[in-house]
Amino acid sequence: MKKLYRITYLSVLTALLPAALIAGNGERAGSGGATELLINPWARSSGYGGFNSSSARGVEALNLNVGGLAFTKKTEVVFSRTNWLKGSDVTINSFGLSQRISSDGVLGVSIFSMNFGDINVTTNDRPDGNVGKFSPQLINFAVAYSKEFSNSIHGGVLVRGIQQTIADIKSSGFSIDAGIQYCAGDLDQLKLGISLRNIGPDMLMQGDGIMSTFTDPTLPFSVEGYRKSQAYQLPSLLNLGLSYDFYVKNDHRLTVLGNFTSNAFSEDQLGIAAEYGFKKFLMLRAGYNAQPDISNKDLSPTVYTGLSYGATFEVPINDKGATFGVDYAFSPTHVFDGTHVIGARITL
Repeated sequence: MKKLYRITYLSVLTALLPAALIAGNGERAGSGGATELLINPWARSSGYGGFNSSSARGVEALNLNVGGLAFTKKTEVVFSRTNWLKGSDVTINSFGLSQRISSDGVLGVSIFSMNFGDINVTTNDRPDGNVGKFSPQLINFAVAYSKEFSNSIHGGVLVRGIQQTIADIKSSGFSIDAGIQYCAGDLDQLKLGISLRNIGPDMLMQGDGIMSTFTDPTLPFSVEGYRKSQAYQLPSLLNLGLSYDFYVKNDHRLTVLGNFTSNAFSEDQLGIAAEYGFKKFLMLRAGYNAQPDISNKDLSPTVYTGLSYGATFEVPINDKGATFGVDYAFSPTHVFDGTHVIGARITL
């Protein structure tokens, strides 16, 4: 049976690899939509730069590789708040819950809310505003199931509802993620991961905000109608990850990670990261996005410099293995004052 699972894992991997050759087209940058799906809102994995798709566990696996959800022992609750591009007044609040529902199955849910604050309404007649305010909001809600197929293979699937609202225009849709993680070694120190994310139908903006008044010189009256709205595709991607744990007397651990991301609407990414852990209490981590020119402010393909840092402090809260942890991550940027993420988790 274990041999069958390994064959299945390799077959899925082989089937998905061609997607990596199709994606990664920089010429399509900016032509997709719902790019908030590319934002990782969780503090612990943000410290890696999101390059831990091979080793993401529990709730945080919902945004990287849903296969890692199956590692939830019993219950995990996570909350995080992101000060996105500090100085822009944009914040992200996220909540996630994972619950083991059988000996080999775990159910997970999460909600992501991105808020832009109040923005002045302007019109052609009132370009200075003072006619009201509106508050754009992006909300995603995910439900996932992950299963332990064997001691080595864990896989899962996720369905995410997507809603974008700005004034009197909104768009709704859904996407599907799938992921597999494979562990090997006496201490599961070698980890491989593959995940396919943000696969779904095109989305379309709708609402009274796209209504306009049309005039025709041949008619004595004007006509109101909706302008045609262009549909946009979701930012699908493929993650391939690898990590290895080095242990020193079981008290000290050094984990090195690598991750390749093939994007449908931007250049591919190659990321590396490392984490030092002292027992299970203290963890320090860092990651680097090795995209060309990313450190050059004028040529960088992203607002980020490529670096990311993070730390975790976790303590036991009872003698049954329950813990409470605080996570923090920082990603410097070329403009604004970087992105800060702080999170808290309870693991039962």
